[in-house]
Amino acid sequence: MMLNRLFGSLRTYATRANLSKLRNIGIIAHIDAGKTTTTERMLYYSGKINRIGDVDQGDTITDFLPQERARGITIQSAAISFNWQDNYKINLIDTPGHADFSFEVIRAVKVLDGCVTILDAVAGVEAQTEKVWKQSKNIPKICFINKMDREGAGYSRTVKELITKMRTKVALINMPLFKYDTKTQTNSFEGVIDLVNQKVLKWSAQDPDHVEVIEAIEAASEIKEQFLQGRESLVEALGEFDESLVEYFLDQAEGDYLKIPANLLNQSIRQATLHQHLTPVLCGASFKNIGVQPLLDAVVDYLPSPLDARIPEVNHDHLPMSQDPKVGVLINGNKNLCVAFAFKVITDPIRGTMIFIRVYSGTLNSNSTVYNCSRASKFKLGKLVLLHANVYEETPQLYPGEIGVLSGANVANNVSTGDTIVSHSVKKDGLKSLNKNTELTLRINPIAVPPPVFVVCVEPKTLGNKKAMEEALSLIVREDPSLVVSKDEETGQTLLGGMGELHLEIARDRLLNDLHAGVNIGKVMVSYKEAINESSQESTAENDSGCRFTLSVEPIPLDVPIEETIASDKSGSKWYPLGSDNNYLVVEPHETYKLDNWKLQVPYDSIINAILSSSIAALQKGGKVANFALHSCAVKLKGNWQVPLDMENVTEVLPLTRNLIMGMLDSLPSNDYSVLEPVMNLEVNIPQKDVGPVMQDLTGARKANILSIEDEHEMSETDDSLSSADFHKMAQQQYLPPDMTLKSARLGEIGISNKIIRALVPLREMVAYTNKIRSLTQGRGTFHIDYHGMDRVTQDRLESVINE
Repeated sequence: MMLNRLFGSLRTYATRANLSKLRNIGIIAHIDAGKTTTTERMLYYSGKINRIGDVDQGDTITDFLPQERARGITIQSAAISFNWQDNYKINLIDTPGHADFSFEVIRAVKVLDGCVTILDAVAGVEAQTEKVWKQSKNIPKICFINKMDREGAGYSRTVKELITKMRTKVALINMPLFKYDTKTQTNSFEGVIDLVNQKVLKWSAQDPDHVEVIEAIEAASEIKEQFLQGRESLVEALGEFDESLVEYFLDQAEGDYLKIPANLLNQSIRQATLHQHLTPVLCGASFKNIGVQPLLDAVVDYLPSPLDARIPEVNHDHLPMSQDPKVGVLINGNKNLCVAFAFKVITDPIRGTMIFIRVYSGTLNSNSTVYNCSRASKFKLGKLVLLHANVYEETPQLYPGEIGVLSGANVANNVSTGDTIVSHSVKKDGLKSLNKNTELTLRINPIAVPPPVFVVCVEPKTLGNKKAMEEALSLIVREDPSLVVSKDEETGQTLLGGMGELHLEIARDRLLNDLHAGVNIGKVMVSYKEAINESSQESTAENDSGCRFTLSVEPIPLDVPIEETIASDKSGSKWYPLGSDNNYLVVEPHETYKLDNWKLQVPYDSIINAILSSSIAALQKGGKVANFALHSCAVKLKGNWQVPLDMENVTEVLPLTRNLIMGMLDSLPSNDYSVLEPVMNLEVNIPQKDVGPVMQDLTGARKANILSIEDEHEMSETDDSLSSADFHKMAQQQYLPPDMTLKSARLGEIGISNKIIRALVPLREMVAYTNKIRSLTQGRGTFHIDYHGMDRVTQDRLESVINE
């Protein structure tokens, strides 16, 4: 029975899924922790593939792009579905680990219910792992400590780092099993000690399908002792959250940790994981095919189904929403309402535009008429597709909780990343039966797109290439909204902005090699913006047909999180984001036309969308210092605007409001504009002896603002009830098996810890910093940067920035 459970079984997935047996999960980690290798083994053991691909050989299933196979890294998130034991279905998204592709993680996390975090047993908890952990902070996780077969692997050291750096309690599900080789006098990793099922599992080096299972209580004395202490620690950790487990332990188990059945422990671990009280931890070596089946068991045992997952946030604050076992998220009490969210766009060479969606509520039918709430427009769907990396399987329906793909000519111009789609679950064209004021205006909160920090100039090789260049740029931006195309109004140059140098390098490859665009691409530059220092005068524009709008433009504070700025607005206004430059359209409640009694022929959303477009165009025109696009501006629309009752479209609204905004900006004097530059959060991890030279370089050449210097194990305080010291103490008290690497671990209590310098630094000054930090620390120092925000360029640096 244990073997059947471990290896699962491949069965035909039912036409309509049992929501409780569906798992939408993502694989997240630092680059090179083994995400794709682990995914490949999951597919093999589930029976999805009959041979195991290799990242180094460039033949993995989920890394199918030529750039991914050439570099051996994941660039875009890839989704695939497979079955596991007892007819569970797992929709898995393998995400990139490189910081330049963090938007891929952001949009994957948006639609996931649970995550598997993979840690490198040699490197421990790395910088990008911390970042993606924070990005997925509201999602239950399990951890898999990979590469236990490598020299220098440290299970116990990595668990300690997990507790202190991620500020999480842990539940050890299994622990590493080593075999001592008397000839080489070394330990080799050969399996795991399963604390829940009380087994010792040994994998064969010759046969990836063979596993030897023995009772842990009958194992060698050293292994048995580790098992007994590990199980006791597991039960006590769960007892902090589960009173029923404590009662069972005292009454029915008579105080014997071994008498608690596995199913009861699994129930307890599941509930603690769903409520994020703790993180289950497993270990293995994916490349050696060790420990992957228990990881798959943990996915179905501990991670949430769509019924357990958080309900998505929507634009209607008081709309009733609940979980229903048949329709998924029941919205507005309407069991016939289907709601889906578009989170990714790709272009397939054969099928054309493909839109990845997550169905949250109801059933989506192929060839049915749907309504895009984000664009206030309806269109007819083509075929629906289930995803298997770059292989697609057509399906007549997508059911609640499913992740699938929209295909067909109609979707290309009707759906973008972040759009919300609604339809009738039964009728092919049942939109008329949906509530026009709630269900047809429902929008799942969009994906936050990080702003570009680097730009390159893109020019057509000849005038004849210009149209092809614009089409190619439009295509790659549609696929990846974290790429931004803009135009320098002064020079007429087209600029492409991205998250980092590698991000733009991949975009360059895509333009030249995949799309064969005839373009020249310049060197990488920092992306600068401008901001207004003062508000414009409120101004009104009207035309002969009866359109009348009153607007103003105001600066948004740079030093206050935008969430706080929006929360402090008590006017009842709606804030609509204008792209990725922290610009917003702020719409006051309308004084005349109430949304619940709308009398105009043209929809309210169409008018607002027109003003959104005109605001973006006006702000992109740039400021008066160096014509950089404007940043952190609030275009405020007064609630007394009016349009004719019989107006049929919004063609008059666009130029009227655009010219009004541009006129207000032109009226501001030049000294009311400032140049902004991207500022990065910098974290440098260095030996203590190198602190002096690194600090001198940061404060001098890099113009950095030092925030703190801490020991490596220290974490900044948060609003949690537990402090950093509490988690450090927890790591000390947690039972862990013997680990030779703990002797050299830098965890504060052993030896001299590394120092971590945290600072804010202008991105411009971080060019070529990799070589500098290696030189200053003899190759021992590492650093990590991510976007903090925009800040005003100081007067002494302004001229050099403009010249650049």
